[in-house]
Amino acid sequence: MRTSRWADRIGWFLEKGLIWIVCSLFVLIFLGNKLLILFNMSYGLYSLEKFLYHSYDLIIEPNIGTITTIASIFVGIYITVLSVLGSIKANSVMALLSDNLLKKIIKYIITGLIASFVVVFYSFFAILITNEFIKSFFFFLFVFYMLLTSLRLGINLSVIYSVDLHKISENIEKEKDEAEKYKRVMSRLEKYLDDREAERFRQR
Repeated sequence: MRTSRWADRIGWFLEKGLIWIVCSLFVLIFLGNKLLILFNMSYGLYSLEKFLYHSYDLIIEPNIGTITTIASIFVGIYITVLSVLGSIKANSVMALLSDNLLKKIIKYIITGLIASFVVVFYSFFAILITNEFIKSFFFFLFVFYMLLTSLRLGINLSVIYSVDLHKISENIEKEKDEAEKYKRVMSRLEKYLDDREAERFRQR
């Protein structure tokens, strides 16, 4: 299936590629630098560590409320989408997707939901963390992961709908035609039975 191949490629790149690369580079650069500072001061870059702290003070700390609100909105969206998926009707667009794609979408939603929950809870307890590196490092890491997982879900859904939109529309029209045909047949059958019943009454 064409959609499945596209979703697989983009899903793999976003999950195994982009998300992994961004998070791994962040960990490698800042955590690696911190370990170098702790074990061998001559190799670690204090300027890099100060950049992390400055970025936290400039970007995260004054906007913790906004970040928490965004994460909470993501949580609400993910829960709503999961509820919708749990009550898919036969004539809905999502019902026309393959089981494999639905499983991928659900997996991405759950991952994004967990990431958003982590950001919400961490933002509440970050103020209690006294170690500046731990507070800054993990907050950035969690926010990056939350944003990347939401991006992954959005792009995958866009690809699925854009590639198969025409086919899905055709299937919906076919199902509507079948439903109308069934209604007409049942209406004729009901009329026939009513006529037969009326004819029996006249013959009595």
